[in-house]
Amino acid sequence: MRLRYTLKIAGIWALVALVGTATNAGTFKTIVIDDDHSDWIGIPVVDSDAADNVGSIDIAETQIANDANFLYIRNTFHSSVSLGLFTGIDVDDDVATGFDIFGLGLIGQDSGWQNDFPFTSSNGGLSGAGIFNDGQGMTGDFFGSGAALLDAFADSNERELAISLDILRNPPTALGEVFPDDTVRLLFWTDTGNGDVSGVINYTLAVPEPASACLLVAMAGCLVFTRRR
Repeated sequence: MRLRYTLKIAGIWALVALVGTATNAGTFKTIVIDDDHSDWIGIPVVDSDAADNVGSIDIAETQIANDANFLYIRNTFHSSVSLGLFTGIDVDDDVATGFDIFGLGLIGQDSGWQNDFPFTSSNGGLSGAGIFNDGQGMTGDFFGSGAALLDAFADSNERELAISLDILRNPPTALGEVFPDDTVRLLFWTDTGNGDVSGVINYTLAVPEPASACLLVAMAGCLVFTRRR
């Protein structure tokens, strides 16, 4: 078992050598989480991973968008296996304060999701061992637990999910907000098969285009004027 784990880590290190850290300007768009992915057309691919985990979860392309309320994610896969993929977010951009996935030094996962299920991670305090799920948990949409909204909840060659931008890590913690600023640092990963990791993605939350913002202001003004009448 230890030998197998060592070989898996060695293989993942080889994959990491091929991927880097991508910094991506955001796309402001509301995505409907359903079985129709046509609303992702035109949204840039923020990470692309080669086929390297045959027969298991094999990450391919990732797209990300956001609106004022949610972070939207679409993953595609080289296989038709997707259930079990982890989404990790490094809240404070510090590997030392979170769970160091596979010990690769890519991110310190503070908040995570397996499929839609939310959990929190930590560095293990003085032990420094790293705690994958520290039991602290989160609060907010969906189901009040920080859960994601996922489709499809079945193995597939693609999936999409929404994560609320308002969720909080439960106290006690020095890292309360999961999204404390406009940069989201993510990693997608799995320990199934030989293991697979995406590149580290630095996604900058988008704001409405000026024309869209003006339209929203104008609409708000009309509503106020109508109410006054």
